Amino acid sequence: MKYFPKNVIFTLIAALGLGVGLHFLFHWLPSPITALISPVRESLWEHLKILLIPLLLSGLYFTHGRGLDGLAPWLLTLPIIGGAMLLIGYVYHIPLQGDWMGFDLILYVVLMVAGSVLAQVLAPLTQRPGIPTLCLVAALALAWLIIWFTFFPPDMALFLDLRKNQPTFYILPK
Repeated sequence: MKYFPKNVIFTLIAALGLGVGLHFLFHWLPSPITALISPVRESLWEHLKILLIPLLLSGLYFTHGRGLDGLAPWLLTLPIIGGAMLLIGYVYHIPLQGDWMGFDLILYVVLMVAGSVLAQVLAPLTQRPGIPTLCLVAALALAWLIIWFTFFPPDMALFLDLRKNQPTFYILPK
C-alpha cells in the first residue's frame, strides 16, 4: 500500500484533531451515547477511545473500496497500539506516579504515528487466507470490551479516574 505523503500527513493531522475533540465530547454533551466514543473520566482505559477511533477511521479512509483484506492491517493495529498505550500509560502513571500532561500528549501523538506506520508494516502479513477475518474478530472483541467497560468497569487501576481515584461508571448520567 503506497500513499502520497501529503495525504498521509493530512489524514494524521485530522485524526489527531478528531481524538482531541473526542476527548472533550462527553464533557460537552454528557450521555450514554457520547460515552461510547468519548472518555467519561481520566482513566487509562477510557483514553483508548481517542486513540483507536481516529486510527480506525484513518484505516477506513485509506482502504476505502478494498474490503476486509485492505482493512485487516488497520484492524490488527488497533489492539497492538491500544495495548502499547495501556502498558506505557500504566507504567508512567501508576508505578512511576507521573502526572505531567505533556507526557500523555506526546504519547498520544507518537502512538497515532506508530499506528499509521504499523498498519503499513503489517499489510503483507494480513494477506493470508483467514487472517483478515481474525483481525476483524480481534477488533470487534476490543470494541466490545471498550463498550462493556465504559458502563461496567472493574475496580482495577486501568479503569480508575487518575485524578479522583474513582471508577468511571459513577458519573454516567442516569
